[in-house]
Amino acid sequence: MANISINLGANIDQKDIDNLRNSLKSLGAGDKITIRIEAADAHEAGKLTDELVRQGFDYQPHGGHTSEFYFTAQRRVE
Repeated sequence: MANISINLGANIDQKDIDNLRNSLKSLGAGDKITIRIEAADAHEAGKLTDELVRQGFDYQPHGGHTSEFYFTAQRRVE
């Protein structure tokens, strides 16, 4: 079972969505991905969650008392 992480940093743009899309292609059923973004950009998370759903992933957002906001996601097993 694979578990990969990507750091998208600040200001999520199309390049970041393409990076996420390419990372998701390599994941199979049960594989997991962690996606980190800046907490200040959490309002842009919809772009990421839309892509996760479109690619067949379930996700869970996580926030903290730091400057981090991240998602863990796993491909749905059907």
